[in-house]
Amino acid sequence: MSDAAIAGAIDRVLSRGREETPNGDGLCQDCGHEIGDERLAALPSAVRCVSCQAAWEQSNPY
Repeated sequence: MSDAAIAGAIDRVLSRGREETPNGDGLCQDCGHEIGDERLAALPSAVRCVSCQAAWEQSNPY
């Protein structure tokens, strides 16, 4: 596999969930880590990773 093909494959993997999130980067708005593929598949509009969402829900019950 050529370097260009490897670079293209890496770019596709990294951008897979990014286009689906409101901020467009697939990263949690609170911690900056990637939002998991399973979470994005279940909730494409997710803006937080599972851990940060749980913490946010504890802090904001309503």
